[in-house]
Amino acid sequence: MGSGPNETGAPWNDLIFEIGSITKVFTAILLCVLVEEGRIDPCAPLAEMSDMFKDVPHSITAERLASHTSGLPNIYVPIWKALFQQQPEGPYANFTRTDLLDWLQKWRGKDRGTHLRHSYSNLGYGLLGEAMSITMGEPFTELLAAKVIHPLGLCDTTGEMSDEQRTRFMQPRYTNGRPATPWTFDALAGAGILRSSARDLARFSDAVIRACNAPETPLDRAILRSTEPHIGLGPRGSIEPTAQCHGWLSVRQDIANPKIILANGGTAGSTCALYVCPHRAQVICVLSNNGVAANLWASTKLSWSSPIRHAKVILAGP
Repeated sequence: MGSGPNETGAPWNDLIFEIGSITKVFTAILLCVLVEEGRIDPCAPLAEMSDMFKDVPHSITAERLASHTSGLPNIYVPIWKALFQQQPEGPYANFTRTDLLDWLQKWRGKDRGTHLRHSYSNLGYGLLGEAMSITMGEPFTELLAAKVIHPLGLCDTTGEMSDEQRTRFMQPRYTNGRPATPWTFDALAGAGILRSSARDLARFSDAVIRACNAPETPLDRAILRSTEPHIGLGPRGSIEPTAQCHGWLSVRQDIANPKIILANGGTAGSTCALYVCPHRAQVICVLSNNGVAANLWASTKLSWSSPIRHAKVILAGP
């Protein structure tokens, strides 16, 4: 859905929105592709991937970055400071690879050893993207396009829009209707750089359903790997009702209902969600150019409305 008039002249399915943290699913699938190819050992310390990461604690691996168990904070500055020092282009706009490496050198976080503790981290996903980029010797967005986006036949999922795509881009807006500057990314691109359309996300969801039910190709196997629970978020670490996969969250309320995998995201001007039920081959996709997820009160009301519960009711229906 899109708030406000569609003045682009393009069909609704082809309108392009910021998809924020749904990018993390694509970043995680890229990791799984490189694992399938034998290019990355997901359990090896990041410090062994490049001399650039010599200051990274040995407990931090690509797998831990992908499953939010690395111990890294959500962002490179305290949240209160990010709120008071907001930039129009978003909190990740001017944070470069050099800034990231400098931050890692100064970071005083602890080496967690084998202890796993879930803590959501945009910084971690940015680091994961940069680590893959450095390992493969290609810019992250080009690597992601070559290994994941283009092989899936996605035409409008991109971090760099063409002039034609900009004519179909839905202007992000704050909850009061004012235009918001689209967010930009540098070193933390893996956390949220992508824009996409409903048509592309439907095609992507079809590929996910196929991969979960009958994987045939290396890319199918990579997608399937990304959907497997890595750490349980339920009682006493149970993978039910909720588990963290690589990029995705997995939700299954009880054995009578099928598993749902989901991802959502929000920037200052957009809110989005993708729910996939491989067992029933059903999908719910929400795209909005209204930044509900980035407004504290609106985000609270969104949580109260329990969108995951509503999605489960829809996807578990007859």
